[in-house]
Amino acid sequence: MIRILITYLLPFLLPIAGYAAWIWYRAWHAERHGGEAPKFEQGPWPLMLFLGAVLSLGVLAVGALTTGGVPGDVYAPPHLENGKVVPGHTRPQ
Repeated sequence: MIRILITYLLPFLLPIAGYAAWIWYRAWHAERHGGEAPKFEQGPWPLMLFLGAVLSLGVLAVGALTTGGVPGDVYAPPHLENGKVVPGHTRPQ
């Protein structure tokens, strides 16, 4: 479950979280020094959604390119050995 959150959800929501932090800071600044704070609803939503999608795809691409077995390795699926489950893994030919 945590892998799903880190791989998919966190990169997608990161631009929105950054914008929310900026809105919070600007509201604090406007309260202290006067002025008008920006409204969260009037944010650049299409840009944030696009950046979230690009970040998610980037994380997936990096994960696909940097993990996995060596070409030519054989995949051994999960199986039982002496009553214990051995997870799936790759092994040399």
